[in-house]
Amino acid sequence: MAATNLVNQFFTAIKKDPCISTTHISIYMALVFYARNQPEDSTIHVYSQQIIDICKLSSRSTYYRCMHDLHAFGYLQYTPVFKRNKPSQVLLFAK
Repeated sequence: MAATNLVNQFFTAIKKDPCISTTHISIYMALVFYARNQPEDSTIHVYSQQIIDICKLSSRSTYYRCMHDLHAFGYLQYTPVFKRNKPSQVLLFAK
């Protein structure tokens, strides 16, 4: 799915969702940034530190909490990998 469609549908969905914070939005937008050069409808392979750096997060636990929230709220599918040399897998959804 095109990045602009993902962004439009994400912002439309979060208008009605009081659970989404600015940190959630920042992480989702960073993931869209990484997804733009990937084939459509494919899983993004990303290291947590890459997203943490782009989003200017000060805590790794904030990243993991928000990723699990976004997964639980249905905005993405998150498959964490807890090895530093392997990236986690993320599949973005248009809600």
